[in-house]
Amino acid sequence: MSVANAAPRLLRPNARTLGLWVVLGLLVAFVVYAAQRELRKAAPDVRPQEARTSSPQRPAESAAEERFAQAMWSIHANVRSAAVRMTFAGLAYKMGDADQTSIQTKVAPLTAVFRQAESELRALEAPPSMQPTRDRYAGALVLYRDASQEMIKVAQDGKEAHLLKAQEMSERASGVLLEVGDELWPGEIKPN
Repeated sequence: MSVANAAPRLLRPNARTLGLWVVLGLLVAFVVYAAQRELRKAAPDVRPQEARTSSPQRPAESAAEERFAQAMWSIHANVRSAAVRMTFAGLAYKMGDADQTSIQTKVAPLTAVFRQAESELRALEAPPSMQPTRDRYAGALVLYRDASQEMIKVAQDGKEAHLLKAQEMSERASGVLLEVGDELWPGEIKPN
């Protein structure tokens, strides 16, 4: 083979390499987004004292809202942990550290975690002011559940397109969880 023919072949990535780069790119984008949010939170407020006192403050939560936030925390802790495990299962598969069977073994139990969280959320009584928050969180749980089921399809047919679709759903769910988390537990600090 001549050198001229070898160069174009080297520049063409295969589907597996391309998929890995896409997943890694999405992961880097998520980390950058989270870091920017944290930096904005940590930026000092340099406005004069009188200007700071006139800014709107978050209203105090009612007792019912506080109970709801506390009950949601235990659901959220399990969901967050399952979402991270699902992401790592997909990354391990893409990096060649796991096979189709192991992705089924790792992800199938996570579908049950998301279903359990949905059930617990439905059973949770939300005050009227928290109903929209509860509904958004429920939507994120559906996305996570569907993403886990999509990932399991890789074990059935070996098509990596399922991983990309699952990653997209998982990323949308993660964004909703960040928004809801900022509302219920600013800074992800457990409520009193």
